[in-house]
Amino acid sequence: MIAVVLAGGSGTRFWPLSRAARPKQLIRLYGEATLIAQTVQRLAGVTRAERVLVVCGEPLLAETREALPALGEANFIAEPFARNTAPAIGLAAVYALAAFGDEVMGIFPSDHYIEELQAFDACLIAASAEAERGAIVTMGITPTAPETGYGYIAYDAEAALGAGLGAGLGAGLGAGDHPAFPVQAFVEKPDREHAQAYLDAGNYVWNSGMFVFKPSVLLDEMARQRPAMHEAMMAIAQAIGTPDEQRVVRERFESVERVSIDYAIMEGARQVVVIPAAFRWSDVGHWAAIGDVTGTDANNNVVEADAALFEVTNSVIYSEGSKRVIAVAGVDNLVIVDTPDALLIIAKDRAQDVRALVDLLKAQGRDDVL
Repeated sequence: MIAVVLAGGSGTRFWPLSRAARPKQLIRLYGEATLIAQTVQRLAGVTRAERVLVVCGEPLLAETREALPALGEANFIAEPFARNTAPAIGLAAVYALAAFGDEVMGIFPSDHYIEELQAFDACLIAASAEAERGAIVTMGITPTAPETGYGYIAYDAEAALGAGLGAGLGAGLGAGDHPAFPVQAFVEKPDREHAQAYLDAGNYVWNSGMFVFKPSVLLDEMARQRPAMHEAMMAIAQAIGTPDEQRVVRERFESVERVSIDYAIMEGARQVVVIPAAFRWSDVGHWAAIGDVTGTDANNNVVEADAALFEVTNSVIYSEGSKRVIAVAGVDNLVIVDTPDALLIIAKDRAQDVRALVDLLKAQGRDDVL
């Protein structure tokens, strides 16, 4: 498998720890490594380092390379402009074709949390088998709650396609336990009532943003659904390895529309299947979600700081680079994040509003803390 790691990011969801020059995937939010380093490490079960392609914006190319010292220069694809996931994946597809031929490629966000790597590997092996037969495969996460922060995928639960694997391909990994199902619809983030209905229905999964397909299949769909984007990608493909490569990439990439892979390709693709995943996953989308992956203390607090807490419950206390002791008493449902130049205090159930705070700071001209 060719593994494509999407390393875009604006540094807003985990401000003040993440910044424009050091977005979420480049911080150590949990564990011993940055999120992007953890992403690449977990792919070792299905691919080799030389088959990993990291797509990131030009302004963050040096920082991203520094975070992944085991990868060489050829592993990185620089986007000259931010154009959302469809153009980024199209760019990766043409570079993958040039470097490796029409081999199955997997698309992986760089900032997600995944446990149970044996099950992860097994799902990817099953997905690869479906992709070899011409399908676009998406990895769905079986919902555990009526979550309103994720998109959903509805599938035909009565039409399991199986995971017909080649001899020995998934030996010891239980890949045959991961059938694929035809996708019926991609569903936007729902309200609470609809999320509960999806959970009750049993044939909806969370959209993880992970996809597996052959580059030719993706580009064929792009030609059918987004012909202007496809034309730009073909021009880039013809320029790869020539003296005009950088100029053509910049000119053509600037012209493509800003659109997600879901809108541009997946919702209208002819053969899309989903494999409900058997591993634990989170996109760790904001400060309130960090306890899902780090664990909590007896009072349901996440404490990653030099802190003194008295009668504090359901809160996140986090510090990086600050020498202050954080002393807190008599609060519930709070997020406190301390860094040398900025302090965040926000209600835990308003954690999504960190984006609004970042926008406010931009309006105030406080680029020094962004």
